[in-house]
Amino acid sequence: MRSLIISLSLLLTMPAFAAEVADAPPPMPAEASEDQPKVDIRVVQKGDVTMTEYRMNGHLYQIRVVPAVGPEYYLVDPNGQGNFVRQSGPTENIAVPRWVLFRW
Repeated sequence: MRSLIISLSLLLTMPAFAAEVADAPPPMPAEASEDQPKVDIRVVQKGDVTMTEYRMNGHLYQIRVVPAVGPEYYLVDPNGQGNFVRQSGPTENIAVPRWVLFRW
């Protein structure tokens, strides 16, 4: 019985919270700062092949290759060591972020 009363009281207060969220102004876009990584995209045309290079802070991490004949494919550097692996799509093997939180 007590849980029913608590549930009903929470349901009655939900419209008030929704009205506050709806009236809030949209967030302003974040400006580029020193903390955010700089992403550089460069398109290179070599003969019949178009290559799009994706760099972050000057480090090449992905290349999209669009040949004149055949499907496009991606060359991805999974370890950041310059060894590129071919993928048939950007979501074939999703790279999971591996941030270093602590090092000892």
